[in-house]
Amino acid sequence: MSVLTSSGSRRVALLTLGCARNEVDSEELAGRLTGDGWELVDADAGNADVIVVNTCGFVESAKKDSVDTVLAAADTGAKVVAVGCLAQRYGTELAEHLTEADAVLGFDHYPQLGARLDDVLAGRRIEAHAPGDRRTLLPISPVHRPEAAQQVAVPGHGPAAGWGPRVLRTRLDDSPVAALKIASGCDRRCSFCAIPSFRGAFVSRPPAELLAELDGLSPQRSTAAV
Repeated sequence: MSVLTSSGSRRVALLTLGCARNEVDSEELAGRLTGDGWELVDADAGNADVIVVNTCGFVESAKKDSVDTVLAAADTGAKVVAVGCLAQRYGTELAEHLTEADAVLGFDHYPQLGARLDDVLAGRRIEAHAPGDRRTLLPISPVHRPEAAQQVAVPGHGPAAGWGPRVLRTRLDDSPVAALKIASGCDRRCSFCAIPSFRGAFVSRPPAELLAELDGLSPQRSTAAV
C-alpha cells in the first residue's frame, strides 16, 4: 500500500516484500522520492508511471514471490524497477533472466533512486547492479564501522557519499506502530544464510540519528530532514 499525494507529475508505486527491514527501507525510499518530486500512488490504482518492487532474497519461496510480483507489475503496463535483497544478491543475473524488469538496482543506487527512475521513464538503459560481498565495505572492527558507514550506501544509515541530507521516512500505511532500524548486517557466518554477503557486516546506528528518526515518526511531528 502507498500513501497518496497531490503534487508532482511523475507517479511511482512501491511494493514491499519480506521483512520489517525492507518495510523501513521502502519508507525511506518513499521519503527520498517525494523529496525529488515524485508522487506516491497505490499500485492497485493502475496509474503509476513506475512500480518499484522492493524484493526479498532470503528463501526460495520469497524469491519466487518477488519474481511473481515483478511479473505482475509488468502486466500493468508501467515501467518496473526491482530493488531490495533479491536485486542486491543477484543483480546482473536477475536482470538477464527477468527481462520484464526495466532496471535491477542495488543499494548503491538508493541515494539517487529518483534520478534513476527518471532514466527509466526516458528509456535510458541503466547498468544492472553487479553483486559483490558487502562485508568487505566496512572495517573488521565493529567500533570503527559507524563512521565508515557514512561513506557507503547502507540503507537506513545516515548520509553516504552523494546521499545528501538524511530524509526521515514517509509512512506507507496508517498503522500506529512503526519499525525502527537500529542496526544492519550480521557478522555471523552461518552456512545456511547468505544475508551478510548482501546486507553487509553488522553496524549500529548512532543514538542521535535514532532519536531524530523517532522524533520524525511521532504523529505530532511532520517528516523532516536532519
